[in-house]
Amino acid sequence: MLVYIWTLSIVIGLIALVIMAVLVVLRVFHERRHARDEILRRKLMTSLIRFSEDGERQTLMPVLKEIPAAIVADSGFEFLSLLRGGERRRIEEAFAETSLPDFVRKRLRKGNEAERIHSAEILTAFPGAASVDALLEALGDNSRELRIAAAISLNALGALPPLQTVLERIGPKGLRSHRLIDLFESLPAERGNELLANALKADGAPFVRAAAVEALSLSEDYRFLVALEDLARDPSPEVAAAALRALGRSGHPGASGTVLAALGSADWEVRREAAEASGRIGIVEAVEPLTSLLGDGEWAVRYAAGKSLREIGPAGMEALQRAATEESSRSQRTASLILSEGLAA
Repeated sequence: MLVYIWTLSIVIGLIALVIMAVLVVLRVFHERRHARDEILRRKLMTSLIRFSEDGERQTLMPVLKEIPAAIVADSGFEFLSLLRGGERRRIEEAFAETSLPDFVRKRLRKGNEAERIHSAEILTAFPGAASVDALLEALGDNSRELRIAAAISLNALGALPPLQTVLERIGPKGLRSHRLIDLFESLPAERGNELLANALKADGAPFVRAAAVEALSLSEDYRFLVALEDLARDPSPEVAAAALRALGRSGHPGASGTVLAALGSADWEVRREAAEASGRIGIVEAVEPLTSLLGDGEWAVRYAAGKSLREIGPAGMEALQRAATEESSRSQRTASLILSEGLAA
């Protein structure tokens, strides 16, 4: 029995030594590969910097063909993120003449999630049917973040399918992602009607509808003003607040009636956005309700009301000064703060 125990101990010890040796070899291999990759990265960066200065493609191309595509995809595009315009485009064209586009499209299908998302984002550098097809396929990926990244890239390439189709492909869980706002805001002006359709969709997710409203407001297209006024009365506070923010951003006096009505909303976020919109539009009729909101139970509403009174002009400033001389209260403290900020500015 003792012999078996000793034999088992020796075997376990030998196994441990073998495992340790393998780990040491792997560590050495990893460090050497890391050191080699670091040398190649520096060589790539040096070549890209030189090319951005002298434009000598015949010097750059041999370097790009020598360096592994994975390093070019990661470090090369990190460098590209610092460039704009023609300088960036020249490097992208040089990349396109190597095997890099095929590598990126392959990694879009087979890489880990982070690699797939990065691949979807950088495929915009390689326009064409192959990249569009790869991104359309990525709209069915298991990762919702990748699906959104693919949609943003398809839009950049001018190949985004109908917005409703894209939202269905992204799925309900992905519709809470803040990258959805990036997608909406990047849509061209001619697709504004698709945004409006989603904003008006009564049974749609409030976050999606609010994001569509935000994107519409950035278009500065007054055709949507009436729709935004309707949305400012929406039962969803998230949608109503976004619509009021959009109306304030427009600065159009035609929205005054809608904004004034929203100052009495039961939802504090709606009241805050209505208060801010009053100041941006310059609604003199809002002075009295804004003065009342100086005593609102929510600090954000009180502060927005005070700022808007200051922005409205003499009538608003007079209301602030009266409130500041009252007995100590929320209204008095808020008015005093706003007036002191005005003096400091």
